[in-house]
Amino acid sequence: IATRPSSAKHTFGFHRAEVIGALLNGLLLLIMAWGISSAAWNRLENPPEVRGGLVALIGLVGILPNIWTVLRLRKSKNLNIKSAALHAFGDAAASLVVVISGIVIALTGITRLDAVASFVVVGLLIVGAIHLLKQVFTILLEGAPSTIDREKISKIIAALPGVEGTHDVHLWTLCSDVIYLTGHLVIDGHPNLAKAQETVALATKALDRAGIHHATLQVETPDHSCVKEEACEIVH
Repeated sequence: IATRPSSAKHTFGFHRAEVIGALLNGLLLLIMAWGISSAAWNRLENPPEVRGGLVALIGLVGILPNIWTVLRLRKSKNLNIKSAALHAFGDAAASLVVVISGIVIALTGITRLDAVASFVVVGLLIVGAIHLLKQVFTILLEGAPSTIDREKISKIIAALPGVEGTHDVHLWTLCSDVIYLTGHLVIDGHPNLAKAQETVALATKALDRAGIHHATLQVETPDHSCVKEEACEIVH
């Protein structure tokens, strides 16, 4: 869905489908954690018979494809693919815990270790889900990407020749790898249109080098720049 082209109704395309997918994945991880912890609590109170050797063998078989999946997906910047990698990592960690608990149970006969291992898995799932959901809500709430500092970006633009300053700079992410910036660019003197366009081109190139490939800049001169916050800033 996220790869569908933009339309007259959806002018930004469907990039946010990636974020919604990651949101559903994060919520599913929390539901899984709740289900596992509930079952583990019951097994802790009423420990069933556990065949430790068989448990360890099954866990070992399960860990291999999940490790392969994590290695294939871990470098992706796509938030939805990262959430899928997180699922695979959770499964791999769970399998590893199962292998260890199975071996220990086979050696000691302490079957409650099966439930304890489940709580370890739950902890891993919750930590991963919270980390994922924080990224998702940062995007949905139009937060600036963690990899780019707005003040640093403003200083880079303001240091360009012909630029007197910037204000009303907004930075947000459409999805995990599409970053947008809008802002007001105050340029020196009384430049003509060609000079103004040249200055904007310099600023756009500087932003592109900083990782911002979608920028909209409003050009102003010192005599006509915004003097009141209400004129350009979002006020509540």
